[in-house]
Amino acid sequence: MSKENLEKFYQEVLQDSAMQDKFRAVNDANSLAQLAVELGKEKGYDFNIEEVKIYSNNLDDLESEELSDELLQGIAGGGNGICWKSR
Repeated sequence: MSKENLEKFYQEVLQDSAMQDKFRAVNDANSLAQLAVELGKEKGYDFNIEEVKIYSNNLDDLESEELSDELLQGIAGGGNGICWKSR
């Protein structure tokens, strides 16, 4: 599945500073998506530009969400270490 491929690729990028540098050199969303597809193919992943854009938008949405008091308490050490988030 493409979403799973994108998640695996994203995790790989987080661990690879050389790939991160390539992404930092890109200035627009279309070029970033194209680069992700190209680098993904080099690494054996299969996804297209539209899938990358959707995945990227979903990451942006997650990053912009406000954390609940319950989640903040869990992060700060007041919870049991298991965080469930429902929409």
